[in-house]
Amino acid sequence: MLNKLLKYDLKYMIKNMSVFYILTIFFAITTRLLSLPEQSIMISIIRKISSGCMIAMIANIIINVMMRSWIRFRDSLYKDESYLTHTLPVSKNNLYNSKFIQTVVFFFVGFIIALLGLFIAYYSKDNWEALKTFITTITTGMNMRTSFFIAIAITIVFLEILNAIQCGFLGIILGHKMNNGKVGYSVLFGFIIYLIAQGLVLGLVFAYGFFDSSVMELFKTATINIDVNAFKILAILSAILYLIIIFVMSIICKIELNKGVNIE
Repeated sequence: MLNKLLKYDLKYMIKNMSVFYILTIFFAITTRLLSLPEQSIMISIIRKISSGCMIAMIANIIINVMMRSWIRFRDSLYKDESYLTHTLPVSKNNLYNSKFIQTVVFFFVGFIIALLGLFIAYYSKDNWEALKTFITTITTGMNMRTSFFIAIAITIVFLEILNAIQCGFLGIILGHKMNNGKVGYSVLFGFIIYLIAQGLVLGLVFAYGFFDSSVMELFKTATINIDVNAFKILAILSAILYLIIIFVMSIICKIELNKGVNIE
């Protein structure tokens, strides 16, 4: 049953997100094409406009994955659509799992579309070498492998956004337990939960610093000459803590959903 639920959730998301995917690729192609002819003032202006539109579409992909995930979660569990949803022979755990998996899938899809758009618009041998040189300069200065730096940076950004989306899910669940002002309470609870989650990550990393002086030094020093091993530990520890918080929060969400749903 989870597969069927996920199919409908993915159809909903692709219907709402496809326009941003198409426009991202469209503006990426026009940016590339406009960079081919000799650059007159008008062509240069139009190319910059096209490039700006593509960047805006990439930003919209990230924002709309978050917003549409929250809207889909609310509508299918608490709005008119929920009258059908809650008659299905499926557990609330699977209802939640479907929404969560949908979010992960479309975040990955959005990330791939963003990379593809940037590649189409800007790729050239010179630009690629410039990017490699820039990243290598950073990682060499930090005495860190480039592959590790890129992987951990992408992982933490992904987990951070996923954590924010799930905070919104829990906020919606708690907000719709209120008698009035459900949307307002959902936003308020989601924001408070997000601050708590961020505070937990920071607090647990700080607590770990009592057992590892190199990590504690990152909280004390104001210089850029940091211990590379301490930075690696900090990055990996942050990623692990985000994973734990996301897992625990998903359990809390399911527990709260199983307590009952007040349909509007």
